Amino acid sequence: MFNMKQVGKRIVTMRKALNMTQTELADKMDVSFQAVSNWERGNSMPDISKLPELAALFGCTVDEILNEKSELLHSAMTDSLQAYVENNETSIEELEAALPILKPVQIEQLADGVLLKNGDNIEIFYPYLDADTLREVAERRIEQGEAIGDMLEYLDEDDVGKLALKQYEQGKSVEEFYEYMDGEQLAELAKRKIGKGEPIEELLEYLDEDDVGSLALEQYEQGKTVESFYDYMEDEHLEELAKRKIRNRESIADMLDYLNSDVLKVIMQKFLS
Repeated sequence: MFNMKQVGKRIVTMRKALNMTQTELADKMDVSFQAVSNWERGNSMPDISKLPELAALFGCTVDEILNEKSELLHSAMTDSLQAYVENNETSIEELEAALPILKPVQIEQLADGVLLKNGDNIEIFYPYLDADTLREVAERRIEQGEAIGDMLEYLDEDDVGKLALKQYEQGKSVEEFYEYMDGEQLAELAKRKIGKGEPIEELLEYLDEDDVGSLALEQYEQGKTVESFYDYMEDEHLEELAKRKIRNRESIADMLDYLNSDVLKVIMQKFLS
């Protein structure tokens, strides 16, 4: 990866050699003063469209500014990026160096080329891709039978949920999706699992308390055990469940540690009076 601090120092040296201020350099490059300041402090790099301009202004090559030769970057500057990726192996180091400099469209082209070729190192693109492109990449990886756990944190919540439900209906494990799904989709997944007679204990900690309570009451009415739900239920649903169990002349001994003392007193007074 390019050393941004060192690149910044070379830009400072070259600018001063031309007796030029940061503001003058910014004007000539048609960028803000802050952009030049960030380049020189090593906080950011000139993007791919500015590097040739900067090199021409300083009377040097892009390689001299970067102190490193990158065929990948040269292909991007000459609009031959896609052909380069298709015909050459690209190392993770070369990709990591280029990504902060490339334009979004070029990053998408590069990611597309890498994915079509073999998918190696695709994960380094995730922070740079927009939501639509990330979803397309995820869908293509799934079609190729690949796991996408490494990209879930970058995907839109809604897309994660849709992909999880699709994976589930195909009989695939979706447990790694849970922490990235929204409440509505988690509840939908829980209902589908219950509908197929599957346990949902591993889902409970991710579900909204209200959804846990509603599902617990449904499970109870179907004659299923719900003790594993107690830790994740709110007081209102625990109270309702206790009332139903008492009405059905069932013990609530297993619930005592979870019931609020005031609630428990009200329940006992009501049903024992």
